[in-house]
Parts: sequence; structure tokens; C-alpha cells
Amino acid sequence: MKTATPLSNKTILITRPVGRELQLRQLIERAGGNVIHYPAFSIEPPQELEIEQLITLRSQLHKFTMAIFISPTAVEQSQIYFPALPEHFTIVSIGSKTTEALEQQNISVDIEAPEHDTESLLHTAEFQMPQIDGQRIVIFRGSGGRTLLGDTLVRRGAQIRYVETYRREIPHHTPLTEQQTKKLDAITISSNEGLDNLVTLMEDPSLLIGIPLVVPGQRAVTLARQHGFNTIIAAKNATDKAIVSALTDYLSSLH
Repeated sequence: MKTATPLSNKTILITRPVGRELQLRQLIERAGGNVIHYPAFSIEPPQELEIEQLITLRSQLHKFTMAIFISPTAVEQSQIYFPALPEHFTIVSIGSKTTEALEQQNISVDIEAPEHDTESLLHTAEFQMPQIDGQRIVIFRGSGGRTLLGDTLVRRGAQIRYVETYRREIPHHTPLTEQQTKKLDAITISSNEGLDNLVTLMEDPSLLIGIPLVVPGQRAVTLARQHGFNTIIAAKNATDKAIVSALTDYLSSLH
């Protein structure tokens, strides 16, 4: 007979995009939980003109000295347009999941953000003056990401170029029903944008605010408070293991 775990027979909402939810789903189901997948955003290709610009950039990549990859999605989507990177590049990843995605493409990582976020990367020795001064950096990301990284690097003397290889769009879902939300023991989100989209997709967002919400760090805690959520659980980061660990700790504390 299987031993009951804090997730046994609990129903958890996952909001990651299609294909990005698989490992988190497996971890929850292995621990005895049930999953409802309701993607809060979808990954779409760039517009046609943007694709042309990406292809043009291929021949100019050798002029840069460093590539920063913001996420696993940035790694995967960049491979479509940039299947080979110059050998002289310093390769930088934001977090262990991004590093894994790069290694799967046989790209060795030189610097990894220690805390899975931009802020921790900017605190590393390699990203201080004078080391970063004069570096020519491409930042692989989705369209419309945060500007903190680029703005800070420019202030420290670097030249930067955002390379936006995908778009995040809000999906055309029907809202979750009251019957569905009543089944939920917790909601997991992976980004602030995902939380905003989830609230936007709901016909009645008040159905969600009483459900415990697991978020990937303090920035998301602030946003969740603004949306009116009553119980907010901050995971150490946005990795699947950290999300499940936070979820398990919270559900254990209820007994």
C-alpha cells in the first residue's frame, strides 16, 4: 500500500504553457496529486518582419562577445534561427533549467545565475565594472521582457542587443467554472505575466482568490497581493522542484 503524501488526492492547477507543464505534472502525480492544466500563455513565433531581422542578424553574431539566455524557451526558440553560435562567445544562463536546455543543445555554459533570476546574475563578479565594460552582448528572450538586465548592463558600459525569438500570447480559453475552481487545492504560476493572464482569462477572478497560490519568488508575491489572493506561498524559484517543494511544505503544515 502506498504511503500517503501531502499531495495525495490534492488537485493542483498548472498554468505553464503547453509542453512546459510535463515535468511539473509528473512530479505532482508521482506524489499522488491530480493536475488540471490551464495554460496562462502560449509560445508563438515572431512576426514575419522580425523573422527576417533575426536571419539578417546571423551574419553579424561574430561581432558580439557574450550571449545571455533568459529561459529554456529562449534556448529552444533561438535554435530555430541561430543553430550555431560563434565559438568565442561567453555563454550565460539564467538558472539551472536554462543551463539544462543549453547542454541538451551541446552548448557549454560559462556563467549561470546563482538564484535563477536576473538580479542574482547582476550581482556576480563577472558582471561588475570593469569586467563587463566594453562587452558586446546578445540577450535571447521573448518579446516584451523586463528591461532590468539590459538597462543595468548598459549603465555598466556594455553594448546590448535583444534577440526576441518568440512571443508570449494570452490563449483563447473559456474561463474556469466555479465547479472547477471548487475542486482546486492550489494554483501554481511560473511568472508574473502568467498570473496577470490567469486573472484576465477568468470571467470572475474572485473565484480564484481563496485558493492557495504558489508563486516563483517575492516579485510575484507582491503582484498576487495586488490581485487579492489570500494565501500566497513563495517558492525559492520557478523550477519544478522548487514549486513542488513549496506546495508540499504548505500542504504538510495544514495537518
